[in-house]
Amino acid sequence: MALGEIGRRNETARLRAVLAQSRRDRGPVVAVIRGEPGAGKSALLDAFGTAASAAGFRVAVVRGTGAEDRPYAAAHRLLAQLRAADEAGAEGPHGTPSGEDLGRPAAAVPAERGVPLALCVDDMARVDSWSLRWLLELSRTVPTAPLAIVLTVRICGAGAEAVAGPANGTPDEPGAALLAAAEPVDLPGLGTHDLPEAAAERCRVRLDTGTAAVCGELTGGNPALLRALLAPHTGTAPTADALRTTAASGAVAGADRWLAPLSAPALALARAVAVLGGGAEVVECAELARLTVEEALGAVDQLVGACLLANRTPLAFRHPLLEAMVLGRIAAGSRAALHLRAAGLLRDRQAATTTVAHHLVAAGLVGQEWAMRCLWRAARQLEQEGRPQDAARCLRAALREPLRPHEKSAVRRELAELDAFVDPERAVRLLDAARCESHDPGVVLEYALALAAVLAECGRAEDAVTVLDDAAARLGRTSGDGSWQLRLRLHKAFTCRRGPLWLAQAADPPGHLTRRTPQRGQVGRELAALRAVQEADAGADRGAAVRYARQGLPRGAGRGSAALLWHTCGVLVAAGEVAEAWTHCGRGRQVAGARPGRWDHVKVELLRAAVLRARGDLHAADATLTPLADRLLAFAATGHPAAVTGVAVLAEVRALKGLTDSARSLLAESGLDRDPLPWRRDSAPALAARAAVHASADPARALDDLLAAGRLLEEAGVRNPALLPWRSRAARLLAARGERKEAAELAAAELDDARRWGTPEAIGTAWHAVALAETGERRIDLLTDAAALLARSPDRLQRAVVQADLGAGLAGLGRGEAARAELLSAFRLARACGAEPLARHVQDVWRSLRGTGRGTLELSGTPMPMPTPTSTPTPAPVPAPRAEPNPAGVREQPSVPPAPTAHAAPQPAPPLARQSDSPLLDRLTPQERKILHLAKDGHSNRDIAGRLFVAVRTVEFHLSGAYRKLGITGRRQLAQVFSGG
Repeated sequence: MALGEIGRRNETARLRAVLAQSRRDRGPVVAVIRGEPGAGKSALLDAFGTAASAAGFRVAVVRGTGAEDRPYAAAHRLLAQLRAADEAGAEGPHGTPSGEDLGRPAAAVPAERGVPLALCVDDMARVDSWSLRWLLELSRTVPTAPLAIVLTVRICGAGAEAVAGPANGTPDEPGAALLAAAEPVDLPGLGTHDLPEAAAERCRVRLDTGTAAVCGELTGGNPALLRALLAPHTGTAPTADALRTTAASGAVAGADRWLAPLSAPALALARAVAVLGGGAEVVECAELARLTVEEALGAVDQLVGACLLANRTPLAFRHPLLEAMVLGRIAAGSRAALHLRAAGLLRDRQAATTTVAHHLVAAGLVGQEWAMRCLWRAARQLEQEGRPQDAARCLRAALREPLRPHEKSAVRRELAELDAFVDPERAVRLLDAARCESHDPGVVLEYALALAAVLAECGRAEDAVTVLDDAAARLGRTSGDGSWQLRLRLHKAFTCRRGPLWLAQAADPPGHLTRRTPQRGQVGRELAALRAVQEADAGADRGAAVRYARQGLPRGAGRGSAALLWHTCGVLVAAGEVAEAWTHCGRGRQVAGARPGRWDHVKVELLRAAVLRARGDLHAADATLTPLADRLLAFAATGHPAAVTGVAVLAEVRALKGLTDSARSLLAESGLDRDPLPWRRDSAPALAARAAVHASADPARALDDLLAAGRLLEEAGVRNPALLPWRSRAARLLAARGERKEAAELAAAELDDARRWGTPEAIGTAWHAVALAETGERRIDLLTDAAALLARSPDRLQRAVVQADLGAGLAGLGRGEAARAELLSAFRLARACGAEPLARHVQDVWRSLRGTGRGTLELSGTPMPMPTPTSTPTPAPVPAPRAEPNPAGVREQPSVPPAPTAHAAPQPAPPLARQSDSPLLDRLTPQERKILHLAKDGHSNRDIAGRLFVAVRTVEFHLSGAYRKLGITGRRQLAQVFSGG
């Protein structure tokens, strides 16, 4: 394929059609190739000339002469080429056509025996007006042979938006009339799929799909700009980052072709638009360029005509690479001065904080307090938008400004928290250097706490303890209430909990801190949080644990709020106060530091996933952690405690959903499938997740992992089964392989600890394990008690597991009707939770019942065949559940609807979405139910967002999630959803 035809198949076909039309009609046909500079007009014209010559046309080509003072210069050159090729004139020299000949165009054009002619005129802007008038007259005559005239013209845009470049003529000139009579052939940018071929042919550069897309984005597919961008990469296969770096540098060839013809005002305005960026207003650009508005408007027209700016307002370059070219031609000092003026100009016009900060970062040191404040606010806003790297650039620029010691400390700590998510080692170096150079006790304390937190997050708890001890020794004893000593000791206690067990055992005895007089403020909340987690570990006084947890909840959005939320809400979840914990999780997204790009944000999201897992909502827990999966995997492989816990939760959730391969992949990529794991607390949930993944395929390995988790927790002093019911899970595996005695011992030990803690889910889970170690009616009685307890628990998944085992047990004793009731409820709960393996197990048990044929269960209004009861002896009634006495402080939960009596045949259940107390509606979060009620009452999404003080996107997210859970498609069905109550 010819060079000019790459990516121009349609345009080449249209020009070939021009040749065919001129030959068919034996008359003049005029076409004009239009496009911006560098679009490939000349190359396509050359390809047309080659095709015309191959088709038997006599071809004459003329480039713009640029000599408008010479009449008929282009016409003379065309005629000279035609006469030179005329065989009849081959015997002697060819004369120059006279003015009389040019006055009769048809007579002046040599023609022999009907040989067709093709006249190619490149760059009409540089052709003299006399030649254009001659071509116009020629196009209006009837020649003796077929004639095709093809011209090129620089023009920006196409169709109604086309803007001619300078010197292309006005409506009074012959060039405009010639363009009006010609068939336009517009040259857009090359498509992304054509760029690899063009790059290989023109630049010897290899592009894949991704880098081709980057080239298209930067150049708009303009072949000349493409060559300029790829010239530094000749003979290579550049990456997308390398291409963007080349463009950002502005050091690309060909800038003179675009910028040299510009006047001084136009060049000044182009620089102003490049500095201000896309979307700049004319008035702002004029002020920055020191032009009047009238001068700026004239410059805009010149820049649009030169195809530098797009023909629209606000002002913007046609292609990003053009903007980079202009910026690259500005000296560094002038560019910094322009950015500084732009920052002040935009600040006075009350532009967006992030926009002003962008110019402050580019300007360098400003030396004014307003600049530091602006950069700090912009950094926080950029964090909220999920742009941590841009936020870090703003904070680094803020550090260049004159700051007070406490302000510099705060900015450095924010920057370290951002770096800790991207480059932890850089954050450690920054904080350590700042800590060593500081002398103010308060600043030293804050740096020490921040550095210890980063080190602990990185899995370096020993180093964190060293930093805290060093700070205590450096500060010594000072006058006052001594709150800073207590803060250091509290943080040391929390850090030791996250480190190896030997470090936790070597720490100060917990009682030395927890027996202290209660404090106020942040120190008091941290002390209460420590007491709460210690009470939860001991598992002896649930009421005290909840009380301390509520005292330790963060107030407002101060520093350290996310850490307090992590500890206190974890205790509330273990204590069965799941709804309260969920409420605080929602507020936790607004605390300081809980912004995208920080570990505090990850902790809040992980806490939300833990609450959803405690409620049995596997789908929502998976959706919460999946966006963080890549970051969690990368840091879990290096021993990051929070990342290890996050991967463990996600792997367990996916295993329970039946996504076993995905769960195994998570464990392998994070290194949590290797033995031995570090002997510290966060390894316990990782071992439990491994057990959940291997429970079906390798029960022996799963049992070993659970027993290892148990040994670890016992060594750490954790007795509370609500934190991790490892004994009951191990007992289930032992019972499944017939080792009932060992299973009974483990289950009985967990039941004793569960009764001490007193939550329905802990006791019900333990009763379930005890039941599996029994047989016959004894097992049924215990499972019935467990199901009754779990009916008061928020953990719907565990309740479904117990009901599935109860249904299977009843089926084994021949009590089919009661078994069907339990299995139907278990199936619906399992599907609502997303536990597909459990749902399939219930289906298998259902099919095995006598008299059910091969029917399937019904779910949520989706018609599925139900079993038809055959003549089966009526089983004995199921005894009423013997509910465990309500432990002190345990809230009653709504019970499930009563199951059908043993004497009633199973009836097809109504759609679950229409039962106000159905498990499917229970699956909705409180926020989803609140939003659904408002939507049912006719409120728009914007009205709902205003009432609940949330974003419209949040409302849309909750509505779509609720629709999916309920199996409905929109608001019209909401009345039916809530018709039951």
